[in-house]
Amino acid sequence: MLHTLAYDALRALARIALSWYYGAVEVSGLDRIPRTGPVFLAGNHPNALMDALVIGVLVPRRVRMLAKSTLFANPVLGAALRGLGVIPLYRVRDLPAGADPARNAESFRAVSEALAAQSAVLIFPEGTSHDDPQLAPLRSGLARMALEARDQHGVRGVVIVPMGLVFEEKESPRTRVLLQVGTPIGLDTMRDIGVPTITHAVERGLRDVTLNFASAAEASRVTALAHALAVLLAPVRPLGEAEHSLADVVRLTRRIARAADRVRTVESDTLFERVDAFETRFVALRKRLADAQLDLADVGIDPGLAAGWRFALREGILALLRGPIGVWGRLNHWVPLTITRALAVRGVRSRDEPAMRSVVLGLVLVLGFYALQTAVVAVIADAWWALAYALTLVPSARHDLRYGDHTRRARARMRAYFRFRRDPEWHAQLRNECAWLRAEAGALEQLSA
Repeated sequence: MLHTLAYDALRALARIALSWYYGAVEVSGLDRIPRTGPVFLAGNHPNALMDALVIGVLVPRRVRMLAKSTLFANPVLGAALRGLGVIPLYRVRDLPAGADPARNAESFRAVSEALAAQSAVLIFPEGTSHDDPQLAPLRSGLARMALEARDQHGVRGVVIVPMGLVFEEKESPRTRVLLQVGTPIGLDTMRDIGVPTITHAVERGLRDVTLNFASAAEASRVTALAHALAVLLAPVRPLGEAEHSLADVVRLTRRIARAADRVRTVESDTLFERVDAFETRFVALRKRLADAQLDLADVGIDPGLAAGWRFALREGILALLRGPIGVWGRLNHWVPLTITRALAVRGVRSRDEPAMRSVVLGLVLVLGFYALQTAVVAVIADAWWALAYALTLVPSARHDLRYGDHTRRARARMRAYFRFRRDPEWHAQLRNECAWLRAEAGALEQLSA
């Protein structure tokens, strides 16, 4: 009972922290996760602690997690992790010189016991978090754990579910995250069962729900084009309505990558020239917009007076209704969140550190400020006012961040509107260029098929 309460409390805090750091957390395929029975959740590992938090928050089942044994060396943290049901993993590279590698048998036995209790166990088969643009070679630990559970502990019906995480810009606040659940792999239904077979099946499943590129430069180029095409292929929507999702961008990224692979196999100078011309014009358009501080999503807006008045009226009403709540949230959270973001980027050595630091430091600082501010209100007023004040804090923080995202987009759209009204000919050139890129992208995909 205590474990369950602690887990539920941590999950609620993690959900709040994720909503504070990321602009949106999307998920697809949750129905593929078995509601009951022994399950391995096998995730890719691009963003350290954030990977476990995203999966733990989004998966409807309680998730048992594995963590490297070095985290348990701290008495306080170790006690907290054990209280949450986290299983220590004694990796050989983490053991001190002369230590018995057989200690990892304790981890394997704990995992088997968890599976026998019909639990869902989260594991990252790559073994470590990394910044590479593709999956790292998978370790054999997951396969060996699964076979030990089946052969030595008699656990039947073990299912391995690939979990693919895609971060839009994992080190940047207010960006998006996508969790894609892959096709479950039933251990009992596999014909040729063994460590290599299981590991290969998990790798294939993970590749189906992740993005993989030969280099960071290729990843940047293809994803930038996918983001642009997601905008170009969708109609302009009023601010506040959902624009293209990260799932849409990921689907387009895969289509572009497949088309690029096919182009490389086609011996056609004409096709190569068209691809080069397309890429050159796309890069030039991005530069023109960046120099003008404009967003591609705003090129299609109507610069007419009627559209401008509608926009001003709508945003004015929203400012009157939502602005005061946003200001209240800003007043109560500006100091701890500003301190958190400043500390989170100091001396970073990898791209996964800012988010991890922001979440951990943010929870500590924000909750500390909550306690301090509520105590001050209790002293100035009374306990009931302090309680009412405390109840406004978390909702106002979320509103502040979301309204802040909205107002930034509103300012960008206003800037585009006035620029296009001043220079309608330039606006027409941009729209024509976008139309050409949209049509040419479809044509190139057809030619490479």
